[in-house]
Amino acid sequence: MPRRLMTAVALAALLGLGACSSAMYRQESFRENSPFEARFTTDPAATCEAARRTLLSQGYAVSSTDETSISGSKAFQPDEDEHVVLDVTVVCAPIAHGSVAYANAVETEYALKEKSDSAGLSVSRIGSISLPWGSSKESLVKVGAQTVTDPAFYTRFFTLMGQHAPRMAPPPRR
Repeated sequence: MPRRLMTAVALAALLGLGACSSAMYRQESFRENSPFEARFTTDPAATCEAARRTLLSQGYAVSSTDETSISGSKAFQPDEDEHVVLDVTVVCAPIAHGSVAYANAVETEYALKEKSDSAGLSVSRIGSISLPWGSSKESLVKVGAQTVTDPAFYTRFFTLMGQHAPRMAPPPRR
């Protein structure tokens, strides 16, 4: 009987811990009025050209582009041991009387990690000797990436994009 009780307690603990974990997909709302999209009166090619000009005007390096999509990135260094890259992708699709631009920004964080190596020498019958010289190598290690969900970021982006392509009035709310 104690064995069954312990198994039941262990199972309950595992289930409790499983309930504590928050799956990120549960936070997805799939709202109709998404901050990730804006409508323009221009065709998809002109809308993506406006996105390209917007990214270039803010110091982004445009890495790939075609008529209906564009990607750009910008690097930041908040402090000596931290590096952040902001990647922005815009896809332009046709709609009645214009186009819609879907923007997505991903912030990737890197940290400077140091790996040190020291030299050692082992001679049979004498033993091992640790030598005083060594080397250290620094490298950037990816520590995380996250989609930028701040609506204000996308509002600023699409507002500036509107200087290069006329915006369409948002659709009426249902």
